[in-house]
Amino acid sequence: MFMRNPCILLLDDDTVFRRQMLAYLEVWGARVLEACTLTQGLQLARHWRPDLVLGNLRLPVHGRGSLLDEFSRHHVLAPFIAISGEGNMAEVAAALRAGAVDYLVKPVRHWSAVKRRLAACLLPPRVQEQRELAEFASHLAFYRRQDMAATRLLRDLGASGELRLGSWHLSCHYSTPWVLTQSVRLEQDLLLLAAEFDPLHQDTPMLMLLVAFLLHEPLRQYRSGTNRLLHSPARTLEYLNQRLFETALNASVNLMLLRLRADSNTLEVANGGMAGCDWLAGCNAGPLGRGEFTASPCHQPCRFPLQLNLSGSHGGRIQLTASRATY
Repeated sequence: MFMRNPCILLLDDDTVFRRQMLAYLEVWGARVLEACTLTQGLQLARHWRPDLVLGNLRLPVHGRGSLLDEFSRHHVLAPFIAISGEGNMAEVAAALRAGAVDYLVKPVRHWSAVKRRLAACLLPPRVQEQRELAEFASHLAFYRRQDMAATRLLRDLGASGELRLGSWHLSCHYSTPWVLTQSVRLEQDLLLLAAEFDPLHQDTPMLMLLVAFLLHEPLRQYRSGTNRLLHSPARTLEYLNQRLFETALNASVNLMLLRLRADSNTLEVANGGMAGCDWLAGCNAGPLGRGEFTASPCHQPCRFPLQLNLSGSHGGRIQLTASRATY
């Protein structure tokens, strides 16, 4: 049985599967809303505000959008579990990138596993966060025991080179393997992350892996329209610091976030320990990984191509060049 009596929207045009799924959901204690078309599903979602949506990815939608796009466009914020047939894992992967929290593959063979996964998705956000932190702690323990595995994963994270993101062109060159850059498109703008790590600290491989993946959840929420955290480099830097602090790893991280605005030739920066110019020094809040951390945003006019020579406190250097094509 589920811990409470959740309301679940089941959206699938496969009558046999829908009846089978309905029977199990009701046995587990859920109140179930049934729909076989997108229009019916959206009407039920707007009226009843379900706790969870189970939706068949192959259900017809208008235009070129996906089922998740339609629910997001109509501001249905319930967690979405994608339903797909065997052999359609590419669309499942696309759904997970678009914001689905889990997926079910038809035909279902292990209903007890389905119950556990649905129950996990129905937990309150705070409980889910605690479970995710516990899971991450177990991953850290694994990488501590198997440092070779961490090193293997890190091998591709810090490669210098050229990158195109829409109309943006980035060039990144590093002096050591203990630095990391990432870039995320925010509609027409670009968010850049540059970080430097202590090469002599035993926790550095785990920290590099953590930082490499920390933007994934805010990006998923941004794309689903549920959270605009990434629009603010300062708030995002504070979010990253809190996540690093919660791991209880001892190494500090020098990290800068830079948002390049396409429509105004300006940048917004939040700096946690990186150096390179006067305006970076003026908003430097110090390395990340502390319990108390407050970022100070800085707005600065700029011209493209933008060239930055960044350095941290451990000798690492990053050369960044960002340009944007004009049409």
